[in-house]
Amino acid sequence: MEPLLILKAPLGLDLSPVTQRLWAEKIVHRVIEIEGEQCLFIADPRQFPLVKGFIDDWHNGVRVEEPKESVSVGIFAGVMSALQTPVTLALVILLPLVYLAMQFSPFWHEWVSAGQTLWPEQRYALASYVDMGLWSLWRPTLLHFSLLHLLNNTFWCWVLGRALERRGEWIALVALIAVCGLAGNILQWWYQGPAFGGISGVVYGLVGWVGLRQRRYQIAYGIPPALMTVMVVIMAVTIAAETIEPGLTGIANGGHLGGLLAGLMLGWLWPVKKRGKHDA
Repeated sequence: MEPLLILKAPLGLDLSPVTQRLWAEKIVHRVIEIEGEQCLFIADPRQFPLVKGFIDDWHNGVRVEEPKESVSVGIFAGVMSALQTPVTLALVILLPLVYLAMQFSPFWHEWVSAGQTLWPEQRYALASYVDMGLWSLWRPTLLHFSLLHLLNNTFWCWVLGRALERRGEWIALVALIAVCGLAGNILQWWYQGPAFGGISGVVYGLVGWVGLRQRRYQIAYGIPPALMTVMVVIMAVTIAAETIEPGLTGIANGGHLGGLLAGLMLGWLWPVKKRGKHDA
């Protein structure tokens, strides 16, 4: 059963009265941007007559009544919204689980010591990276050494990851997690050696992707461009500080820069999908 397109609206029009009513009635739906318009789809076309009544009320200015069980409806709406972005949801669940496991098991010691005997003498040799392998190079992405670092990165993964998945770009998101994590870790290992961790390279890869595609292709991710600029400026400042005084910030700037460059590259090369009316 294919999703049914039931409403098109300008990007600036607030559809929250309609979507809140749909969640209150437990009607599975999704709003995505297609060719400069908001498109509202419902999962079950058999619910169209009921939904049409809600939309007619909204057009006529009839105020949507608050559901009686507002708390349970809010929880249901939140759960359903999260389930619509499964890659992001899985990631933000996995990161705290790994952090929790780090408090009870020393497994992560091996993860941060990959290539310890190779750096710095062999950092220019391609064979060094081949010997370590893709998984050994990527897996420090999942590690965080402080709760604040974990919360910050998890928050940005949630915000930016959902922005992609809401546009149906879940394959791109998986590619960004893999490629930006790997690129950031390789550059960080080359620059400062082993003993690092964090998913910041992926976060900056998402920043590069969203910032470039919003500007180049006018894709509406709903992320303020100024925010992207601020994050890049912060990275530039920390890199400058580390260059002047090594060890001053304690930040894995190579990971940030490598992830950002990989995200920009993927954002530039990845095709812009022309979605049809049934692609929800």
